[in-house]
Amino acid sequence: MDTYKIEFEVRDNEVDIQGVVNNANYFVYMAHTRHKYLKEIGISFSAMSEEKQFLFLISSNIEFKKPLKAEDKFYVTCKMVPEGRIRFAFDQEIRSLDDDALIAKAYNIGVCVDGNNRNRPYVPEIIQKQFPPATIASND
Repeated sequence: MDTYKIEFEVRDNEVDIQGVVNNANYFVYMAHTRHKYLKEIGISFSAMSEEKQFLFLISSNIEFKKPLKAEDKFYVTCKMVPEGRIRFAFDQEIRSLDDDALIAKAYNIGVCVDGNNRNRPYVPEIIQKQFPPATIASND
């Protein structure tokens, strides 16, 4: 799967006193999209956790381009990309459904920590399979 996409509508409780979506909600939209994307490719947070394989976001860089307002309809995309030998990234965008305008873009870096092996970070095979061959760098 290349790019995953899910649609949303701004709810009234997500808007601040200025009439725009509070910044924290953009992170929630993106997190929900990442989780749905992972589920789509066969990764279950609960199953991994039971096996002591823990997925963590370790870095997030977001740029806000245009505000969302109450009742705006938009979509969030998610594409996983390699980010070295022990990390992977989620390249994400939020875009308006009306005119496809860029609302925000983010680059989020994640790792999987192996609770059975001295909490060593690694990229699980199921995630490696999402990348073209020879794209995982040999160092971080």
